[in-house]
Amino acid sequence: MATVNIDEQRLLLKPREAAKLLSISERQLWEHTTPRGPIPVTRIGNCVRYSLNALQDYIRKQEQRTEGKEVSHVA
Repeated sequence: MATVNIDEQRLLLKPREAAKLLSISERQLWEHTTPRGPIPVTRIGNCVRYSLNALQDYIRKQEQRTEGKEVSHVA
């Protein structure tokens, strides 16, 4: 598997890069992408791109949802 190097100067990420940053599959990312889910995308022609800021906002919201809740881990 190729490693993904993300240049901090880039404004938008490809789906593969965004999924890797979230440690989820591209399929899971797609399921969480607007309009199916809460992660917004930017469409440029046929290209789907994710904003790093939008991904960070999504993570913060997920953290807030789980605060105070017991998170179960499957071994």
